[in-house]
Amino acid sequence: MSDTFDVDPEDGTIVDVDFVTKDLTMKLKDLRDANVQQWAKIIANPHSYAVESIDEFRRNIAMCAAVLMEHNVKIEIPKKDRTPEDVLKESMGELGMMLGSKAFAGGLNFFRRVKEDVMDVASTYEEEEDEDGFEIFEDDDGYYYYNERGNAVACDVDGNPME
Repeated sequence: MSDTFDVDPEDGTIVDVDFVTKDLTMKLKDLRDANVQQWAKIIANPHSYAVESIDEFRRNIAMCAAVLMEHNVKIEIPKKDRTPEDVLKESMGELGMMLGSKAFAGGLNFFRRVKEDVMDVASTYEEEEDEDGFEIFEDDDGYYYYNERGNAVACDVDGNPME
């Protein structure tokens, strides 16, 4: 067994001391080698190996997570919030794999149009939420909220209905 430790990039202090087993190291290196082999194939002939390589990369990521959890390595959900653009990119990748490259090219144009529309809407409308969880929206006409019946009610910035 070899000692490994994490160093805090901010101040250089040792954060966590743990032992890495030879079994974990070997399994991770095997996964790395499998990915390197797939990269070599896809670089050599992307037309022949693209589908195989993408499937293999996916399996290897899942296997990596399983190996880490098997060896009690803490895995956390990424802290980065997903944006609408992230969701669209992931969806386009999935569609491309399902439908093929010709359909993907047409979908890419659709993605660009949707992205532009989403960014326009995001810049036009702003949401605010007060202490009670009451959502107040703002558009070019002013502030408003939705009542229990789902009707938009004009209000001021604090959510007081306009008379």
